[in-house]
Amino acid sequence: MKRLLFLLWLFCSANLYAQDISGEWYAYPDLKTHRLRLQLELTTDGGRLAATLRIPDQSDRIYSATRATLENGILDLDFPDAQMACRGRVESGERIAGTLSQDGYAFELLFTRQPVLFRRPQTPQPPFPYTSEEVRFRNPEAGITLAGTLTLPASSTPSMAVVLISGSGAQDRDNTFFEHKTFWVMADCFARHGIVVLRVDDRGTGASEGDFDASGLPDHDTDAQAALAYLRSRPEIDTARIGAIGHSEGAFIAFSLAARQEVDFIVTMAGGGVNGSELLLMQRAALLRASGAKEEFITRYNDYMRRAQEVVLQTADAAACERRLAELFAGSDLAGQAPAITKQLYNTAKIELLKYDPEWDFPEITCPVLALNGDKDRQVPVENLALIEKGIAGNGNPAVTAITYPGLNHMFQTAGSGLPVEYSDLEETIFPKVLEDMVAWMKQLSIP
Repeated sequence: MKRLLFLLWLFCSANLYAQDISGEWYAYPDLKTHRLRLQLELTTDGGRLAATLRIPDQSDRIYSATRATLENGILDLDFPDAQMACRGRVESGERIAGTLSQDGYAFELLFTRQPVLFRRPQTPQPPFPYTSEEVRFRNPEAGITLAGTLTLPASSTPSMAVVLISGSGAQDRDNTFFEHKTFWVMADCFARHGIVVLRVDDRGTGASEGDFDASGLPDHDTDAQAALAYLRSRPEIDTARIGAIGHSEGAFIAFSLAARQEVDFIVTMAGGGVNGSELLLMQRAALLRASGAKEEFITRYNDYMRRAQEVVLQTADAAACERRLAELFAGSDLAGQAPAITKQLYNTAKIELLKYDPEWDFPEITCPVLALNGDKDRQVPVENLALIEKGIAGNGNPAVTAITYPGLNHMFQTAGSGLPVEYSDLEETIFPKVLEDMVAWMKQLSIP
C-alpha cells in the first residue's frame, strides 16, 4: 500500500485549557476508498508541547511535529515529513472530533483514547508441522539481495514449490494489509499439504535491498526470476514442479514467466486480462460505480483519464506531463487535479503498468493455469477472468481452469460492497475455499 499524503484538521468545541491532552490518541477515519489508523502522542516538557504521529497501517515510521503549539485553546501541529498538519480544539480529555482534509476532500474524524485493534483469526499460530527458514538470494541483473521466508514441509522426497508474487505497491513477504497476512496464511496452508513456499519482501521493502520507487514490472519480473533460481538451487524441491502464484498486478509477472517457460504452472489471483491502461480504466469505473456514481459521470471521467494516460506515455518528464494535464482538464470535472493525477500516474510503476499487455504473453503460455477472481472485486473486475481464459485457452492451451467466487473482494475476503474501505474491517484474511481450491488444483497436476 502507497504512502498517504494528506492534511489533517481537527475542530472541536471545548476549552482546551481545562483538559489534559497529554498521552496517546487514536483515530480510524473513513477515507471513502480505504481506512487508516492514526496514533497521535502528545507530551509536555517544561511547558513545551511536543507531538509524534504514527500511521501503523502504512509503516512503523514515527513522524515528529516540527511545530506544536497550544494558544487560546487551539492546537496546531505540523508533520512535514508526512505532509500533514493538525489544528483544532479538544471536546474533552477523552475526545477530539473534527474533520480530516486530503487532496481537497474533507472527511469526518474522531480521536479518542481507545486503541483501534484488529482481530485476525486466520493468522497462523504455532506449533507448526513444517520448517520456516529466513533466506537471502541475489538478483544479479539488478545487483541487489532479496530476503524472504522459505516454508518447508516435512518430507523425505523433493516437493512441489511455488513463489508468491505480490501486486502493486511495496509489499512485505506476507503481503500484509491492515494486519492481514495473506501470503503467510497461504504459505501455512500449502506447507501443511506438502508444498514448499517462497514469499519475498519486495525490493526496497523489509529486508530486501533496492529502490522500489524506481522500479516497475520489468524489474519485479527479474526479482521473480531470481526467486525461481533460488528455489531450483534447493535440494528439498522438485525442480520439475515449480510454479508461480501472482496476485493482482503480480499476475502479469506470472504470465511473463509462463510465456518464457520459466515455471511449470501458474495461479493468478485477481489478475488482469487486458492491457494495463484498460485495466486502470476498468478499475476506476468499478470503484466509482460501487460508490454510487452515475454512469454518465463515470463515462465522462474515464474519457478524460484515458487521454491522461496517453499523455503520461507521451511526455518526457513529470513537469511537462502536469502542464499537459492541466490543459486537458481545464473546465472539466478534473480541473485543478493535474498535480495529483501526475503524482498518481507519472512514476515508473504506473508507466510500466500502462505499457504492459498480457496479449503479448498469452499465445506462449502452454503450462497449466488456474485463474481466480471474486465477483465483488472492484480493483480487478471479475470480467477479467473470462478474458484470461479466452486469451490463453483460445490460443490452444487446454489446461486452463477459471473459478469465480461469489461475494469475494479483491483480497478474496467475503465482502459487502467490495470497496477497499472494507478491507480493514473484515476479520477474514482469505476465504478458506480459495485455499482449498488452490491446493487441490496443484496436487492433481500432471506435469510432464
